[in-house]
Amino acid sequence: MKKIWFVSLCIFGFLACEKDDICAGEESETPNIIIDLYDQIEPDNLKQAVKIAAVANGFTDTLFFERTSKIELPLQINTNATDWNLTLYELTPTNDTIFKKDELKFTYTTEALYVSKACGYKTIFHEFNAVKSPNTTNNPWIQSIYKVTNEITTNNNAHIQLYY
Repeated sequence: MKKIWFVSLCIFGFLACEKDDICAGEESETPNIIIDLYDQIEPDNLKQAVKIAAVANGFTDTLFFERTSKIELPLQINTNATDWNLTLYELTPTNDTIFKKDELKFTYTTEALYVSKACGYKTIFHEFNAVKSPNTTNNPWIQSIYKVTNEITTNNNAHIQLYY
């Protein structure tokens, strides 16, 4: 009788347990826009930038990217557009620094996706478009933009390619 009682108690204990609800990284994150940087002269080759500073319009925080050919920028989820001011730092042969500036405007529609109880919601972006604002500085650096996809759902691949 004691064995039956013990086995019944163990079975009831295991059945009463809930599944662990842990939020696993990448599938629950709102994706950033992934930008690959390419050489304008040799368009098949990625081109590493010495340093890029990125500031979203209306914000003061600056994101810095150093010695890379790929940058990731977040998009605002409470609006349908995000403007980023990108400054390229280039070194001259005499080790002076040249600053080149451009502005990119990203437009999109947003969709909130329910991931799970632990993760909550993430936002994905549809009808994505990227345009370079007309030159507002005397020293722009972006020569052309190629949009790879209309949808931003993951951080796995580049969404646009910049040629400079």
